[in-house]
Amino acid sequence: MTQQDFLKGIDNQCNHRVLLWEALKLTTGKVVEFGSGHGSTPFLRQFCEETQRPFESYESNAVWAEMTGATLIDDWESLPSFECDVLFLDHAPGERRQFDLQKFANVAKIIVIHDSEPTGGGDYRVRQHFPKFLHKVEVKTSGAWATALSNHIPLDGCIGKVNETYSIEA
Repeated sequence: MTQQDFLKGIDNQCNHRVLLWEALKLTTGKVVEFGSGHGSTPFLRQFCEETQRPFESYESNAVWAEMTGATLIDDWESLPSFECDVLFLDHAPGERRQFDLQKFANVAKIIVIHDSEPTGGGDYRVRQHFPKFLHKVEVKTSGAWATALSNHIPLDGCIGKVNETYSIEA
């Protein structure tokens, strides 16, 4: 999958793909997604199939799990901490993301979070945990923001303009 294909049709609902692309290019191992959807799952699955990387998608909504082929789970808390190269947090309820961000801070090489803006539709309280990470970059828009965080891999090389609409900032 090319960068052009991976980033095709991005908008505020799927601007996280900008950071997911960068995270995928900086790593070589397992990719995990909490919260499946049309804006991430098919892209991550295809990329991982083509590059022979393990991919796991977890979803708590039965309809979305069936639609996207994700593993249905009853309780996010029941998932144990495990190592992965890329972890994408976009699950519901959004308030759960802050806990998984902390849980995986030192075991996931790069964590990408969607809906990370300081204010907005929901206060998911993830930003209070950002200082616990050595590296951070963001895609900031007038709507949903996306953030990539790492305690393992420098992200400064990702900073810059992606296309006419999106850029990655420190």
